[in-house]
Amino acid sequence: MRKLLLLIIIGLFGWEYYAKNYGGISPIDTLQSEVIDPIRTKYTRKRNGPYLTDESKFVCDGRQYCSEMTSLEEALFFIKNCPNTDMDGDYDGDPCENDTRLRP
Repeated sequence: MRKLLLLIIIGLFGWEYYAKNYGGISPIDTLQSEVIDPIRTKYTRKRNGPYLTDESKFVCDGRQYCSEMTSLEEALFFIKNCPNTDMDGDYDGDPCENDTRLRP
């Protein structure tokens, strides 16, 4: 087990050295882009509490799914401002992509 851990540590240092000196992608950059950023994106857009913004006519009222929305504008408001929404499965900012009721 110690040999495996030592081998992994040496491999990470070697990868980091190669990335810095030969223009590859470092393990730290890979970790940041592949793990940390998607998690941060997923959880930082969530906010607590019902509220009404000045620029919107929609209110966060606990709805989470596309089937509960009446327009694409409403779905966009919910994914940007409300907690626990489940309307943007690939987290690209485009909600309800498969819901034909909301798409022209």
